[in-house]
Amino acid sequence: MNAMTIGKLAEAGGVGVETVRFYQRRGLIETPARDGGIRRYGKPTLDRLRFIRAAQAGGFTLNEIAELLALDASDERERARALASRRIQE
Repeated sequence: MNAMTIGKLAEAGGVGVETVRFYQRRGLIETPARDGGIRRYGKPTLDRLRFIRAAQAGGFTLNEIAELLALDASDERERARALASRRIQE
């Protein structure tokens, strides 16, 4: 599961290939460099894809998800908690 093509990534994440590409265009998932002409995705990308899908199911918008991902990378846990609490209240 460490060298998945976009098709395998999409299948494992329960989405279509175009959804993966859409998330890449939105900056939610990184586009890896080509390896022998083919892009390969690892488990961290699959984990991120699953997080995005779960957050959407929880009612978060893609903009909010992007903010959560950025906050996670910067360790701003208080802002992430505030976003989650607001979503729960809604």
